[in-house]
Amino acid sequence: VAKLDNKVILVTGAGRGIGKGCVSKILLEGANVIATDVNKELLEESQREWSGNTDQSIRTNILDISSEEDWNKVMSDIEAKEGFIHGLVNNAGIVNLKPIEEMSLEEFRETQRVNLTGTFIGTKLAVGMMRSKNNAKGSIVNISSISGQTGTLNCSAYSASKGGVRMLTKAVALEVGAKREFIRINSVHPGVIMTPMQIERAGDDADLWEEVRKSIPLGRLGKPEDVASAVTYLLSDASEFMTGAELTVDGGMRVALSGTSLND
Repeated sequence: VAKLDNKVILVTGAGRGIGKGCVSKILLEGANVIATDVNKELLEESQREWSGNTDQSIRTNILDISSEEDWNKVMSDIEAKEGFIHGLVNNAGIVNLKPIEEMSLEEFRETQRVNLTGTFIGTKLAVGMMRSKNNAKGSIVNISSISGQTGTLNCSAYSASKGGVRMLTKAVALEVGAKREFIRINSVHPGVIMTPMQIERAGDDADLWEEVRKSIPLGRLGKPEDVASAVTYLLSDASEFMTGAELTVDGGMRVALSGTSLND
């Protein structure tokens, strides 16, 4: 039996990278998916790939996660067509890679608006839907970053936003758990994952990426599938005793950054 057999899962930022990998894995595990992205062309291209490789239901919606109006439209559409969702993957986000003195206030605010506020809106609406339509059951997975666990060079806005996602996850998990409701909220913290956004962020210099690879204790760069496996686990009943937790998917990079020896 598939881990997510016949569950309905909403994934944001699904047009490429980690989000696209999550949709592929979730479909493979037997769920039906509503894939969303702000980029219509990327979403349509990805949908053609998914539809050719699955018998599960896969449909798409355009969603700017920083827009409460967009979120309300998507959730109303789900309520009309599927009734409710069993799971939400808050994946969509942006990166701002600048030293703080070169960053404008608007750039900082935009990073928070997308990464943190967008996750807040999605989490709020998903909790409400799960509470009213699914007997207060469900799983929400928020994609943070190792940059949300420890500071990252020239990433003050991004680290602040992803640290916010990390703590939002824990606070809402506690809030919902206090009501003895079975809505679980957990976060996933990827390290260096080879996605289009990662390449745009750091360029395609082969020597640079080789140095990054060498800095990772497991000796390779991450793949979207690595993150997707962790996300699928948290969406599934196999993780039913986990809430407010965080899974780090980074090949040991955070341990290396902290200066802790793996042999200690």
